Amino acid sequence: MTILVLGGTGFIGSRLTERFVDRGHNVICFDLYPDYAKVAHLDGVEVLAGDVTHIETLIDAIQKCSVQRIVNLAYILPPESEEKLQLAVRVNLMGMNNVFEAARLMGIKRVVYASSIGVYGLQSSYGDRPVTEEDDCYPETVYTAQKLWNEFMARKYMERYKMIIPGLRIANVSGPGRTKGVSAWQGRCIDNLAMGKPATFMSRKDQKLLIVYVDDTAEIFATLCLAETLKHAVYNSLAYSLTAQEFADKIRALLPDADINFDETAPDQPNVYLWSSERIERDLKMQLPPIEEMIQRHIDEVRRVQSS
Repeated sequence: MTILVLGGTGFIGSRLTERFVDRGHNVICFDLYPDYAKVAHLDGVEVLAGDVTHIETLIDAIQKCSVQRIVNLAYILPPESEEKLQLAVRVNLMGMNNVFEAARLMGIKRVVYASSIGVYGLQSSYGDRPVTEEDDCYPETVYTAQKLWNEFMARKYMERYKMIIPGLRIANVSGPGRTKGVSAWQGRCIDNLAMGKPATFMSRKDQKLLIVYVDDTAEIFATLCLAETLKHAVYNSLAYSLTAQEFADKIRALLPDADINFDETAPDQPNVYLWSSERIERDLKMQLPPIEEMIQRHIDEVRRVQSS
């Protein structure tokens, strides 16, 4: 199978590309500014420079490469999406819709896309209980409102054209080398600690977090793309739920000398911190490993890259 991954050389996309290749699929990585080095070690990968805001380039890539399925990870993240409103509309609304429409025109029935934890808004809207995919959503930012609109349009394409377009509401993604997004500090902190440097958590000790590792996120996207059948249009991702203090304690258990500080003046994070992943666990038969394993994988990768 040939799979088009938009944003395929990015933070999540490059790891997703690797998983598809490991399963024997051909991958077309489509990026506005491709990072060729991220996928240079993989066979069966073609990298194209392209822009999702131009539907003709999407159609051309699908035709030339005989694409059968698509995953869209191309998006403008905060804070850029809050600062460059017109660009965010072009990429996050029209760009996503171009993907849906190009797939429809070319007869592709399966498109997977990234939604966000942020569509729910604040935990206070739900009280002290886990949110589920059946709950109403109250997005707080341009970025999260655009994610919710993507979900609305995906459902319309599914209803009208019998397509399968699942969205993954992703928790805060952590992993080595993450530089973009409001939760990127989580990955940067472990990057620094793995190299013996101090780190400051951009949160209070009592701040509750929902975290998922980048490799586990990529695995979920791969499963959503390749599963023969799916029962739902949106899924909450798997995630670890813990406080910043508990997260720090888990890190210190593996790095006893870790110098970790907190920002006790930080405001509440603008996301929920309690949610149910029962739907994805049941439908896709997926579970997360212990969080200590996630942290150790992160540390090992940072040190491996540093020593190479």
